[in-house]
Amino acid sequence: MDSIKAISSPYFVSKGTKFPIYKGIFKLKVKNSEFELDGTVELTLVPKPSIKFEGTCEGFDLSLLDSKGMLLCVKGMYATRASLDLVQNDYYIRGQVIGELKSDGNQMIDTYYLNIMNYVKYLGDPIYNEKFHFRGGLGFNLGNWKIKLHMRHDYKDESIFQKLEDTNGFNFTHILEIKRIDDSLFYEGDINEIKELILWVLNFTSGRHIGAPIQIGERENELVLKNFSTPLLSPYKRIPNWFPKQRGGSIKELLLLLNKRFEDEFLKQSIKEIIHWYIEALNTLFIENKTVNSQIALEKLSYILLTQQSPPIISNKQYKENSFRINLEKTLELTKVVTELTGDYIIFKDNFVNGPDLLIKYRNHIAHPKRNQKIDHFSSKSKYLIMNLGMYYTEMLLLYLIGYSGVHANRLKFSSWEGNYEVVPWET
Repeated sequence: MDSIKAISSPYFVSKGTKFPIYKGIFKLKVKNSEFELDGTVELTLVPKPSIKFEGTCEGFDLSLLDSKGMLLCVKGMYATRASLDLVQNDYYIRGQVIGELKSDGNQMIDTYYLNIMNYVKYLGDPIYNEKFHFRGGLGFNLGNWKIKLHMRHDYKDESIFQKLEDTNGFNFTHILEIKRIDDSLFYEGDINEIKELILWVLNFTSGRHIGAPIQIGERENELVLKNFSTPLLSPYKRIPNWFPKQRGGSIKELLLLLNKRFEDEFLKQSIKEIIHWYIEALNTLFIENKTVNSQIALEKLSYILLTQQSPPIISNKQYKENSFRINLEKTLELTKVVTELTGDYIIFKDNFVNGPDLLIKYRNHIAHPKRNQKIDHFSSKSKYLIMNLGMYYTEMLLLYLIGYSGVHANRLKFSSWEGNYEVVPWET
């Protein structure tokens, strides 16, 4: 495959923790008053992404400090909600944006860029920047749109991923480009569903909440649209999960499959909720919380796969009459996921029938503890194994629901090196 030039961004800066949005005169409107400030508005990444403003103002009314309904008005952008952090000497004012800052008007554009923050490093198609060639690109068509996802071209020189991992911080790691296949003009609103779809795929493949705090639109290489926001974002950390990072093309397959599933509003909402609970399970601190969150996702998955497919595997009535263990066993049998306690899980074999039995009894003990139970004396390793089993079941059932048929990294036997993958069970 021929290498193509990597997409660049003005926000790929080596030590950027603050990104200017506006400098000059802007206004604060609160109640029936309006105040002019001379200062700056910027997106800052420390300690977490936020849009902050500061400036000087003559005669600010200190009694308005905690007022609700305050609006920040910046030239060329829609007014947005704001709050104040500090008013000093009735002169110096500092605060932050609660919503988003977005260009006003409804400009037509030919290219739209999302500056993606905190996504993972993967192996994709060959791209280059000057003399640096690397496999950080992905390109594909989705309906009438052509889409490119590129890792930032200076990630190696700037040690972007290593710094993020060392600090659990925030930075731009990728850029996404969206155009029409015929290169015709479009409005930002035309791609809202595509943006949502892509971000949910990035969430699921990274195991974290991924966002694009800076989005811009161009027409004939001229910047005509800017959108600054503070979406839900997880701090960067390495989270082992199912995504085969050396097979970046899996992202394309997921996008196409999820795009089809999202045509069904019920499935769309359900899959988004399940991915949310999956991410919560991966990122929460305590093993017990991870186990409970993954079981919430598993209950949703089991119900959908057994009763909401056409034709249904079992009726709603039967599902309600069954114990959750029976329903989970049926769902895992449907997907050919092995439930026998083998390998590291052999230590549970004398007291539990299979994986679902182990997982559900442990979860029930967390929610409804009883005295003098053997589960009380489980070691940290045993609790980790149970949690990991629940995460594995969640990943497999969600991939099955989406219709994925590729390879995955099996979390029950993570190898010491990335690249040891297995085909999903239902395809073997």
